[in-house]
Amino acid sequence: MSDVVTDFSKDMQLRSGSRPPRSFAILRVGKIKTKGHLGAALGHNYRERETPNADQSRMAENLVLKGPGTAQGVMEAWAARAPEKIRKNAVHALEYFVGGSPEKVHAMGRDEQNNYFRRALDWLKDRHGAENVLSAVVHRDETTPHMQVLVIPLDARGKLNARELVGGKDKLRQMQTDFARDVGQPFGLERGQERSRAKHQTIQEYYGRASTPVEADFSLPERRRGA
Repeated sequence: MSDVVTDFSKDMQLRSGSRPPRSFAILRVGKIKTKGHLGAALGHNYRERETPNADQSRMAENLVLKGPGTAQGVMEAWAARAPEKIRKNAVHALEYFVGGSPEKVHAMGRDEQNNYFRRALDWLKDRHGAENVLSAVVHRDETTPHMQVLVIPLDARGKLNARELVGGKDKLRQMQTDFARDVGQPFGLERGQERSRAKHQTIQEYYGRASTPVEADFSLPERRRGA
């Protein structure tokens, strides 16, 4: 993933005598600009490449909510939907990170966590079209359960057009508001502070896996002209 578009949360420190801690819905979105970086993201999400921050003894607890379950399968699904001609600077995919304030997420039962992630996935399907949501994986082998969702950013003309879908600060702020209202609030998760410039402390580490092309060689089927 080449860059983070926005951060939709801000962890707020409690002052002495203040009200109980607030819990926030977290939604981040990043741009993936090459097939190599897409392969890197998928290799991470499906644990098909080394993932130092994951606990191997808990990998079986991860849950695939959407997609074929392998990086190769998702790459083929991407190729089947991608336009035949792709601009050199086109964003190939969007990756969403869905989570919540750690103390709140850990306090949820397994079923409630799954319901939260499924509700978030349905929200992203409504936003992008279910057919454009290629992969969704819940990770429970890292510090706090979260979900990563990969979307091919096609516009109404079938062109890769991430700018139209998530571009602009106003659109991103509205997406934050909508997500907190539609997905977070039923689970007691609030919207983060508006216009916050705070970044998650591990955001650079989190996206660091995509700073270089993936080592794996994903062979994609040849596109049939007119397909």
